[in-house]
Amino acid sequence: MEFTKESMRFYIFMRCKLGESATLIHETLQTVCGDCACSYQTVCRWVKEFNEGEKSFSDCPRPGRPKSCVNEQDIDEDPQISVRELSYTNGLSYG
Repeated sequence: MEFTKESMRFYIFMRCKLGESATLIHETLQTVCGDCACSYQTVCRWVKEFNEGEKSFSDCPRPGRPKSCVNEQDIDEDPQISVRELSYTNGLSYG
């Protein structure tokens, strides 16, 4: 069974309401999900939000254009892709 972001948030919400610490919640998530578990900082942020009254388990829409990236398939299709194109596509500087 694979955990989605929303199911992890629900799990964190429930454990938070039971009074568990962010450290214990994160350790349990790592045991269950392995490498797919969210980071400790993310667990801490969600615990804080839930303690402040947040009740939503889904991502809120974020302003701005979504980031795009060049993946391995793009590089395989165009092996001559330049550093300038990679940095522009990813919104990074180079120099």
